Amino acid sequence: MTPCTLLSEAITTLRLNAVRSALTSIGIMIGVAGVIVLGAAGSGANARIQQLIKASGADALVVAAVKVANAGERRVVVLLTDDDAKAIADKVPDIRSVSREVDSNVTLVAGNASWTTQYWGVDASYADVYDVKISDGRFFDESEVREGARVLVLGATTAEKLFGDEPAVGATVRMGTVPMRVIGVRARRGFVGGQDRDNHVIVPITTARSRLPKAQAADPRALDFIDTKVHPGADRKAVKEAILALLCERKHILDTYEDKLEVRDPTQYVELMNTTHASLSWLLTAATMISLVVGGVGIMNIMLVSVTERTHEIGLRKAIGARERDILAQFLTEAIMLCAAAGLIGSALGIAGGAVIARASGWPLIITPQSVALALAASVGVGVAFGYLPAHRAAALDPIEALRRE
Repeated sequence: MTPCTLLSEAITTLRLNAVRSALTSIGIMIGVAGVIVLGAAGSGANARIQQLIKASGADALVVAAVKVANAGERRVVVLLTDDDAKAIADKVPDIRSVSREVDSNVTLVAGNASWTTQYWGVDASYADVYDVKISDGRFFDESEVREGARVLVLGATTAEKLFGDEPAVGATVRMGTVPMRVIGVRARRGFVGGQDRDNHVIVPITTARSRLPKAQAADPRALDFIDTKVHPGADRKAVKEAILALLCERKHILDTYEDKLEVRDPTQYVELMNTTHASLSWLLTAATMISLVVGGVGIMNIMLVSVTERTHEIGLRKAIGARERDILAQFLTEAIMLCAAAGLIGSALGIAGGAVIARASGWPLIITPQSVALALAASVGVGVAFGYLPAHRAAALDPIEALRRE
């Protein structure tokens, strides 16, 4: 039998049993759609998280003192100071920018609106360290830091809570009892790890120290963080080790530093996400493959029923000269056609489902041709694997015994 004849007869047989064919192939449709949807969702979420991490400063290294519990409070073991920040800028190679940082909570009041959030007191170089994007207005400069100017930059969420749809730049906001002028609004960055990255306010560090409340005010030179930016292409691990070595020397840390100092590297989170995504992809693929196997069992069962129902037809074909391989090819083609059709429908459903999830979540839609091809190949593979047994049984029927059955 020619391939065209096999395809024509397979299509005719499936059309005669359209309802049964459709019900039988639902498992394959669900499995293929699941492979594409889960792959798109996982890739989109991973891409979105990487975008957010990079937007938060992919080239940054953040120096922090480890906090330990002490009498119900969390206190630092060693104290980071302005002198440490200057030493890092002067002595550690491949450092492009350094910003001091102090953090605390504050209540903002603008007109009748109020909002409690966290302020970050930083240097003007903070904008370079974290590639700060401003949607309206500007970031403060070095002269405003030196003067302790009463200016601030709002996060997008904070600006929305205080001003709604009204323009914020140029308005006056009270931070505690201190009037401050809004000079900029930071571009929206979204959520990372369930945390709103736009719920904050940024002020010059000198202004924060001289005018705003600070919980750790025992030492006026104290810092919560030292934010650094590494030159592109530099060995980040070597820079990190150089920072730790310098601080251990300055703080007279002779034993291990892990319980006293840490240098956070955002790129580690990207690597962690890639590893996690790869593991989850394998698990999700295994889960959807189970659905394909279940669908394949359904295909095999219905094909076995079809062999029983068409025993007389098989006997007639063999009686007029059909060979075993012709019967085998005929039934195998029907199984493959059924699974391929289900795979195509499942692919369409998967692409549509992936688009809906991406639109609802704000993730990019990432559906590669390779994933669709893999899903279709898997459906065809199911047709071959689970269609072979019924096809072999049909081909092995004795024509005389087959003709005796009605």
